[in-house]
Amino acid sequence: MRVTGRLKDFGTSERGLAMPVAMVSLVILSAFVITFAILGKSDPTIAANQMQTAQALRLADSGLQLALWGLTNSTDPSGLGVNLAALAHDGTAAGGNYNGANFVTVGATGGFTVRVAWEPSNARYERSVTAVGWTPSKDAGFTNSHRKIQAVVQMGVIPPLDPPCVLCVAGEALVNGSAASFNTSIGGCPGTNPPRYAVQTVQPLQYNANPSFLGYGTRGPGAITQTNDTSQFKYTPDVLAKIKLIAQANGTYYQGAVSSLPASGIVYIDTMDGTPFSGSTPPGRDGSLNLSGNGTFNGIVIVNGSVNITGTRIINGLVYGLNDLTVSGNVVVNGAMVSENRRDTSSTNVDTDFAGNVTLNYNCNNIRAVGLMSTVWVVKDGAYLESAGD
Repeated sequence: MRVTGRLKDFGTSERGLAMPVAMVSLVILSAFVITFAILGKSDPTIAANQMQTAQALRLADSGLQLALWGLTNSTDPSGLGVNLAALAHDGTAAGGNYNGANFVTVGATGGFTVRVAWEPSNARYERSVTAVGWTPSKDAGFTNSHRKIQAVVQMGVIPPLDPPCVLCVAGEALVNGSAASFNTSIGGCPGTNPPRYAVQTVQPLQYNANPSFLGYGTRGPGAITQTNDTSQFKYTPDVLAKIKLIAQANGTYYQGAVSSLPASGIVYIDTMDGTPFSGSTPPGRDGSLNLSGNGTFNGIVIVNGSVNITGTRIINGLVYGLNDLTVSGNVVVNGAMVSENRRDTSSTNVDTDFAGNVTLNYNCNNIRAVGLMSTVWVVKDGAYLESAGD
């Protein structure tokens, strides 16, 4: 009888839980219904906000695209009236619709502001662009949707070097004899004057006898200058890496010592093991170019080491040595020569003391004519940022 009573009490207890469970379930279901109702009302607002944010970003991109177009077509007579290629290298914004303040309307969606400037941190063919897109309109309180794009843009995937001298040396240079000529009075780049200086060096140029120095509006000692700003005639590491890839793709990539060149092209002479050349590279692993005899080369040659050119040679383009240069004999360069002088164990040497006649004539078109350069402005690799804007 005791066992039966206990079972009866247990059954009565289960029936007593039904009501509380039902009430809790009802409360939970009610909470879900309310939540779904609220979401149903807020989802359209969220979707509209997301759409406006996306539209603002696209409008900001329109500003960036206008800047790229304006730089590529800086002299286009479209009524913009702004030469974006002629900005001061001090961060001053361009005028017109490129000053960062003028609001450019794009239909009924909204519009953008865009600022173009040549910042001190930019290389010669780089510009900084800030574009802010707004929808439905620009307001001072930043309550409307807006997005910002900041980018560094450059001329071409590989920007032109356009060295400001026909012989540019990031170190010291020596010219022996009178039968040497350095001329930058002609052959300037499109739309610009030729370089004022025929020779630029970091250390004072040493020369004897009476070599000829002729710049644009200068001559003799007036056509020679010292500079600590070698960025104007040096490729950046990322550009050198791109040129290396192009040479590898074209079959004009070499390693170690090279004594001949193809008739034309983009030639890259690397170190023995393919590692970047530096002041600590063991001399036995250098790349080098040693040209003698007769021949003509049209293009660009990059040497991860030293360059020695003699004989009767004609080079139409650019000779670029990461170490020093030595030139003698009857050598004619219609383009430019650059020495980075990374190891700095000896000076760049142009020697006509004993025989020969070395002639260096500046020619921007020959440097650019190998298909490496482009006048179309593009976003620089790794220099693009999207943000909420302000």
